[in-house]
Amino acid sequence: MAFEKDPTDPRVFIPRPGGGVTLNYAHGISWAIFLSMTVIPLAVVIGTTVLLLL
Repeated sequence: MAFEKDPTDPRVFIPRPGGGVTLNYAHGISWAIFLSMTVIPLAVVIGTTVLLLL
């Protein structure tokens, strides 16, 4: 996954040349999307798994 970081581009989602879109990590909204869809659910799954195995 290529990380796009272009502070001059006002868009949050940047189209890729081969199709699809990627997040522009120069914006705080992109980081909020990343955290809420990746890091927080992963932490919940790991925490639940640890608690169930104890």
